[in-house]
Amino acid sequence: MNHEIPVRYDPRLIEEAVFLALRRHPETATYHRERNLVYEIADPEAREGAFREFNLRWFDRLGLGNPVAQALAEAPGLAGGVGQCVAVSAAKRHDEGAELFVNSEPGLSDEGRRTVRILVRPDSLLDPAALMLFLRHELMHISDMIDPGFGYEPALPVTGGGPAHRRLLVDRYRALWDATIDGRMARRGWAPESLRDERWHDFCRAFPMPERNGARAFSRFFDQEGWTHPKLLAFALDPGAVATTTDGTASAGSRCSLCGFPTHAFAGEPQRLPPDVIAAIVTDFPQWQPSHGLCLQCADLYRARELSLRAAESLPGKHGVRPSGYP
Repeated sequence: MNHEIPVRYDPRLIEEAVFLALRRHPETATYHRERNLVYEIADPEAREGAFREFNLRWFDRLGLGNPVAQALAEAPGLAGGVGQCVAVSAAKRHDEGAELFVNSEPGLSDEGRRTVRILVRPDSLLDPAALMLFLRHELMHISDMIDPGFGYEPALPVTGGGPAHRRLLVDRYRALWDATIDGRMARRGWAPESLRDERWHDFCRAFPMPERNGARAFSRFFDQEGWTHPKLLAFALDPGAVATTTDGTASAGSRCSLCGFPTHAFAGEPQRLPPDVIAAIVTDFPQWQPSHGLCLQCADLYRARELSLRAAESLPGKHGVRPSGYP
């Protein structure tokens, strides 16, 4: 039988969300009057505890935690699959998300050892509709991760090709997994129609191929059920058959000489790439020559890296610093 997942909120998240919610609210005066009474408590420790209780009371009164509770209750397999949820404050939109933590201490049940951590900005709690859309997507990831039938593995396989290859694999897997999740959300009536276009755009960036072939492949992930981690990974590693022309040059469906992925979109005239981009590629792949070609994604990755390096070198105190996360 399903049960409610207990949620522990970071006191700072509660306080900031309540403060923002009451800036233009009919009960603002009541809030400030009650808050001033807490300030009158002389003992610092008692006053701090009273503020926590005060903020939590207003947090519940304003219903700011309702979207989190509803999203947790709706997520398949979470109730009874995780022991608790911790909600903490995120500094930026990019930091928002949901994570699964597993306690390896012996003697705990699967439920007891699992904790979901939700990171959300205080002002996001003021927009329940947008927050629900976001949380439903994030928690569907968690549902897949704890579903034995999905077969999730936390680490993708190590493959040749260096950091560029690794980044492409991560981007491809993410595009596929997101498509399957948002497809399920759409079938449940949880997502606007525009979400399909967003996932299609992500799919096209991750898998450049003729539109007809791409649309057919995308539909499999967005419109069909039953996808598993191994199936997603298999497609991310090799979305199409390898093909070569009779003269040995790369053609649509061939593998990129850098990342090793099959691709339907090769960079045109690689010999015309900027010299610093070619030099960066040769540094990572000493045997590479422009005549070997490369996919558009690898070309874009190396162009972006060199632009970032030049930008970093122009900053005071940043000379010679190599930005992390680039191949």
